[in-house]
Amino acid sequence: MKKVLVIIIVLLSLGVIGYGIYYVATHDFSVNRNSDEKKNVELNEGMIEVNKEDSIKLIGTKEVNGSFIQEYEIIINGITKRLEIEFLYRDNSDLMLQSLTGEFSGSTLYAYYEYYGLDGEVNEAVYQDGHPYDINMINSSFNEENFDFIKGEDEKSYLVIHTNIYSDGSGEEDKLYILNETLEFVSNDLVDYEGNSDTLGFTIMSTYTSYTLDEYPWYSDTFNACSVPANCYINVKIEDNKIYYLVPVLSDKKTDNVLEERVYTISDSKLEYEVIKRYNIIEIKGIMGEE
Repeated sequence: MKKVLVIIIVLLSLGVIGYGIYYVATHDFSVNRNSDEKKNVELNEGMIEVNKEDSIKLIGTKEVNGSFIQEYEIIINGITKRLEIEFLYRDNSDLMLQSLTGEFSGSTLYAYYEYYGLDGEVNEAVYQDGHPYDINMINSSFNEENFDFIKGEDEKSYLVIHTNIYSDGSGEEDKLYILNETLEFVSNDLVDYEGNSDTLGFTIMSTYTSYTLDEYPWYSDTFNACSVPANCYINVKIEDNKIYYLVPVLSDKKTDNVLEERVYTISDSKLEYEVIKRYNIIEIKGIMGEE
């Protein structure tokens, strides 16, 4: 019996040793150690969509024939897009006025106007050497700080662009633009500060029309739109993914005019609003107030 028991123990030991040798020779230990890494590789290959945070980055600015092109990389709702702004230089020698405007899809996002005459005399240094605008000036004046994101009622993100118009007396209006993930303007039901319905953006601050009211409803200048604080009437603010907007509702008789405070939300690339308050307009100054 003892011999039989010894033989059984020896056979079992040889079996265990044999299986150990076979396991070591055939098993890929890297599979277990890197199982999480393998899953991540599968994710990145598109088997499961990886969420990306909304972001915007200025890729670069280049000069092309005296004008400039700014290129941005935008990640919105997990989609990567490219947005280009063309900065155009113009010179009106009759008025001794030069300007630089940044345009996107037909809308002015940036504008700077400057007279180069001093007391009726041409500033020869500027006039002969060409315009004083360069890439550093553009990038410091318009950059990622002019962009933001707002969440819609549909849980999608929308791109916000606020313009930089200088100066307040240029005849341009500072605007707040909303774009969807395909970089199309969201602009239905919008009215500008003159009461016109054919507009792409919210008027942040009008430069040529003002209203005298029985109350003071205007918002704080979080967009740095005002160059003259005494003439600072901000019509837009964003709060809790809602856009508050002061909208004039004008009658043909120039009476019974009101300024509505509307709260806009976004869903399915459309704007919806409700009126939360109305202010009586006592007097209109500027273009709308002219006879």
